[in-house]
Amino acid sequence: MKRILSISVWVLLSLGLIGILGFVNHAQKQMVCTDINIRIDNSNGNFFVGEEDIFGMVYHEMDTILGRPISAIEAERLEHKINNHPSVSNAEVYKTIDGKLHVEVSQRTPIVRIFSANGDSYYLDSTGKVMPPSDKYTSRVFVASGYINEPFKKVSHLNARTVADSLRKYVLVDDIFNMAQFIRTDPLWNAQIEQLYVNKEFEIELIPRVGNHRIVVGDATDIKTKLDKLKVFYDKGLNKTGWNEYSVINLKFANQVVCKKRN
Repeated sequence: MKRILSISVWVLLSLGLIGILGFVNHAQKQMVCTDINIRIDNSNGNFFVGEEDIFGMVYHEMDTILGRPISAIEAERLEHKINNHPSVSNAEVYKTIDGKLHVEVSQRTPIVRIFSANGDSYYLDSTGKVMPPSDKYTSRVFVASGYINEPFKKVSHLNARTVADSLRKYVLVDDIFNMAQFIRTDPLWNAQIEQLYVNKEFEIELIPRVGNHRIVVGDATDIKTKLDKLKVFYDKGLNKTGWNEYSVINLKFANQVVCKKRN
């Protein structure tokens, strides 16, 4: 008897739940969109994308949003469109049962801005992806310039983290990314190194904030070892001779620091 009663209760509860879900589904189909709630995460300090940009993309995709049945709004389609924005790292679009459309946007984080030899510029973000500049906002990041023969069109499809071996001899974005990534995560070098410069031999030079000299590192191979040598040289050499004693400090060679005295 108890077993029959228990089964009956479960059946009634299941039917009630189905009825409630059916009612909610019906109510959602009848409900119209009453508001659009856009939230843009600016915690990384960048402002490439504003609410007006997101509003523009939403309304470009659908002529009318407010007053449209909430069930007729294709959240996934809108999400895909916003995720294609060059400054957006991730977008989530969803609807709530109170008739509101919610859009949450995270922006990409540039770590270095590259000025190529042909005069254009672009960023590399924290994931290694190439990112175009914005007309509305400029991020204050590490700068790379000089003989960088890689215009935006040539590298726009690349990820600096995953440059194929066959391309490494032709492009510098992977070395520039690795250098910028190391410098930004090291408190000492983030404070000391102001800029990266590629010379005529396509070697990387670093321009410091303190000291009137160039630091030649060659490429980004063993960059930690090279800058560890420089730190020792700073501590035991320049602190005694003076920070403007040398015009060039060369770190390319293993186990030694080669310097050129200022004339």
